Amino acid sequence: MITMKKAIKNQFQINENKCLAVLLLELGFFLAGMLLLAILMRVVIDEGDGTFPLATIAAAFAGAVFLFANFGEDYTSQFHTQISLGCTRKGFFVSVLLNHLVLSTFGMVILLVFARAEDALNVRLYPMEEPEFAIFPILLRYGIAAVLGLPAAAALFGTLCNRFGQSVRIVFFILWMMFWFGMQWVMEAITEQEKEIPGLFRGIAGVITAVPSGMWPVIGALALILALGGAWRLLRKQQVN
Repeated sequence: MITMKKAIKNQFQINENKCLAVLLLELGFFLAGMLLLAILMRVVIDEGDGTFPLATIAAAFAGAVFLFANFGEDYTSQFHTQISLGCTRKGFFVSVLLNHLVLSTFGMVILLVFARAEDALNVRLYPMEEPEFAIFPILLRYGIAAVLGLPAAAALFGTLCNRFGQSVRIVFFILWMMFWFGMQWVMEAITEQEKEIPGLFRGIAGVITAVPSGMWPVIGALALILALGGAWRLLRKQQVN
C-alpha cells in the first residue's frame, strides 16, 4: 500500500515539467498579446482611446485553459493506474489536489509579474494614452479565489468525466466559453448600464450586484467545498478498470 507521503511525492514527480510548460505558455501568449496590442494601437485604435491589458489577459486565458484541461485529465488518466499500483483513493485525491494547488499558485505568480510588467510597458510605449484599467490590482483582488477555484472546478470536472464520459467535456466547454467571453458583457452591464447587452448577461449582472459584497467570500467558500465534496464523493465510488 502506498503511503500518503509517497503518493504526494509520486504526483509531483509525474508533473514536474508542468511548471515550465505553464511559464512558456503564458510567456508566449503574453508576448503575442503585446505584439497584437501594438498592431491595434497603430492600425485600429484611435488616438486617445487608451490602452488595454491585452497581453496579461491573453496569458491568463491560455494558462487557465491549459491548467484546467490538465488538472481534469489527471483525474481520468492517472486514477486507474495509481489505484491499481496500490495508492488509496484518499492518497490519490489529496496528492493530485496539492499538486494542482502548487501549479495554480505558480501560474498566478507568473501572471502577477506579467501584469506589473505590462502596466509599466504600456505607460512607456504609449505615454499619451490613458490605460482603461490596471490589471495588476484585479489579479491581486481575485487571485486567491482563482488559485483555489481552478483546482476545485477541475477536480469536479475530472471526476465527472471519469464517471459519465465525453458528454461532460462538451457541457463544461460550453460553460467555460460562456464564462470567458461573457464576463466582458457582464462587467459592461454593471459599469455601463445604458449600453445594449444581451439579456442573459444583464440578468447575471443583476444577480451579482444584488449580492452584498461581504457575502462573496462566503459564497466562494461554499462553492469550493461543494465542488471538492462532490469530486471526492464521485471518486470514492469510481470503479477501477
